[in-house]
Amino acid sequence: MARKKIGLYKPDTNFSYNHQLVVELGNDELVCLVKNEETGEIDGFELFSLDKSSQDDWNDIFYEIKSGSTIFNNTFKQVFCYFNVEESLLIPEKLLTATSAEDYLNLIFGESIRHEVKYEKLLATKVFINAYRVRKSIIELLNRQFIIFQTGHTYSNLLNDVMRRPRIDDYFLKIQFYSHHFIIAVWKEERFQLIQSYRYHSAEDILYFVLRITQQFDFDPAYVVLELSGMVDVESNTYTQLAKVFANIHLDAIEPDGIFKSAMDEYPAHYFTPFYKLAL
Repeated sequence: MARKKIGLYKPDTNFSYNHQLVVELGNDELVCLVKNEETGEIDGFELFSLDKSSQDDWNDIFYEIKSGSTIFNNTFKQVFCYFNVEESLLIPEKLLTATSAEDYLNLIFGESIRHEVKYEKLLATKVFINAYRVRKSIIELLNRQFIIFQTGHTYSNLLNDVMRRPRIDDYFLKIQFYSHHFIIAVWKEERFQLIQSYRYHSAEDILYFVLRITQQFDFDPAYVVLELSGMVDVESNTYTQLAKVFANIHLDAIEPDGIFKSAMDEYPAHYFTPFYKLAL
C-alpha cells in the first residue's frame, strides 16, 4: 500500500518539459521532487509511505503511487532515479573488474538472480566505485514509466556532499533519518571509514547502533561531531537521547527554497535536506 504523506505544489504550476523530476525510491518511502530548470527552485514535492507487506507486489505499489500522485504521470525533460537501498558496497576502483562487483555483493548480501547490478563513481573522490543492486522488477516498472532516466544511489549523493566540503571534522558522523531506517557515514581524521543503513523501531535502537559505531572506531563522544538531517524532531526521544551522550550535534538545515518555504511552519528545515540535496 502506498500512502501520500506530504504533497507540496507551487500554485498554478503545470509540470512541463522545462522541469526535472527527481525520484528517490527506498523500501519504505518514495519521494518525488520537481525542479524548475529556469529558476532552480523546487516547484513540487511528494512523499509516499510504502506500507509494503509480503503479499504486496511492486506493480500494485506503483499503481497506487500513479493514482495518488500529482507529479508522477507528467512528462519531464530529465528524470533522475535514486535508490535508497542497503545492498551497496564501496569498492576501490583498482579492485573492480567485470565480475568482481557482483561477486562482492553476492558474498555480502547473498546470491540473487532477481537483482540488477549498477555502478557509480563517486564524483568527490576517484578512489571508490559504488556498486549496488536493485530489483529487476523495479527497473522494469521505471522503464515503462519513463522513456529515459538516469540512476544513482543515495549513498553516493551523501558522500559527495560531505567530501566536497573544504574540511571535515576529525571525528565526524553524518546521519540521515527516514521513517524506519537511518544512514550513517563515518569519518576519522578526515578519512572516510564507513557508510551503512540500519533499521530501527525505537530511539534505543538508534542510540545502540550509533554508540556501537562510536566504540568500534574508538571515538570519544565528547569530541565527536554529529550532523543530523531528515525525519528526526529535536523534541523527540531520539534527539534527546543522542544529546545526552554527544556534546556536539549539528542540524544540516537547508535554507527554505521554492515550495519548501510554505512548509516551514509544519516541518523543520532539516527535515527536507536529504531530499533537497538530491536535486542540487
